[in-house]
Amino acid sequence: MTNETVLAFANNCPNLFEVDLYECVAVSSAPIAALLAKGHSLRELRLAHCDLVDDDAFTQVPTGSMCNNLRILDLTDCSLITDLAVHKIVSIAPRLRNLVLNKCRELSDASVYAISRLGKNLHYLHLGHCVRITDDGVQKLVQECSRIRYIDLACCAHLTDESITQLAGLPKLKRIGLVKCLKVTDACVRALALRKTHHNHTSLSSLERVHLSYCTQLNIDVRTTWRGRQQLIYWLHSVSKTLIWLTDSYRASTSYSTPARSLLI
Repeated sequence: MTNETVLAFANNCPNLFEVDLYECVAVSSAPIAALLAKGHSLRELRLAHCDLVDDDAFTQVPTGSMCNNLRILDLTDCSLITDLAVHKIVSIAPRLRNLVLNKCRELSDASVYAISRLGKNLHYLHLGHCVRITDDGVQKLVQECSRIRYIDLACCAHLTDESITQLAGLPKLKRIGLVKCLKVTDACVRALALRKTHHNHTSLSSLERVHLSYCTQLNIDVRTTWRGRQQLIYWLHSVSKTLIWLTDSYRASTSYSTPARSLLI
């Protein structure tokens, strides 16, 4: 796939509603900007692993052009994308529902502040490996985007219990990824299992899946006997209706008290 091919689509196919350019490594920013400027029907745009796509793919969309129908945007591993692009994305596509920025490592809290402007439209957000994000950005997201159902913050090592416990209060949250969030502690697990309402009452959580692999600060007492593991499963399942699976590393362990580094829901 070349730039000329994508430009041909942009210029001649105004009714396109889905474009997937996964690993089209020869495609750069100019034809993407053209797609966004002319594709007023575009609902899904997937650019995962398009190495040449940078901020210009969005900043070069002419002023006044809007992508009001765009609901899904995937920029996985578009490593040249910065905060500048995210600000423009939110401006031209204010109804985005699913936004994937996994491995866009140049992004900071400034991007998360911009994303929070999507408000209740945002349902799905992947910020895995966005290593510069901190609690401040996530807390802003919680305040503004109350309908988030899925969020992945894997390898966001600056995050602490302070922001994760606030995420736990999202009323529609079903899936959360916290792999290698190294500052997360047992308090985070308890908050996820025992969701607090805005009246500070405990209620059943809507969570269905939680990924906590390699969260090395967790220290839940999980005994190597099946009884010990089943007790943990029963406790979490009873308060949140969430099924916990422990990885095979526990089965191989000989310690009676093992830090819970690999809890997979």
